Amino acid sequence: MMSIEGEIYVKKIFDSLTEMQRQIERMFREFWKSAPRELRFGFYEPLADIEDRGDEYVIYVNVPGFSKDEVKVRVTEDFVEIYAEHSEEKKKEMASRNYVLRERVYEGFRRRIELPAKVRPESASASLKDGVLEIRLPKSGAAREIEIAIS
Repeated sequence: MMSIEGEIYVKKIFDSLTEMQRQIERMFREFWKSAPRELRFGFYEPLADIEDRGDEYVIYVNVPGFSKDEVKVRVTEDFVEIYAEHSEEKKKEMASRNYVLRERVYEGFRRRIELPAKVRPESASASLKDGVLEIRLPKSGAAREIEIAIS
């Protein structure tokens, strides 16, 4: 069994590693934002806001140009993943056109958002309006700790 000091030390290590991971992810986001569009293929991450409303988190994500059928949201108790993809090649009317220049062929992204506290995925909901995805995540409640008797 690990001592309390040992547990605190291990927790500090994991907290430091988690913070380092966040910083690296931020660096990559900033790097890809400044890259030319043709190099950002698959690396685009939409902007998001997380609002804490006490009993739930509400996440707002900019997804202009995507329909609700092109966006997928996966929720766990610790994070949210958002996927979106559309390709104009899928549209049949495109086959009959004679293009001289074609730049609007594919757009897509994947974004993973770590949550500050655990949520109840089974109670989550999402809606899309005017290019903004709104994800509502009810919190799972405070972690409980009890002392038990030893028999």
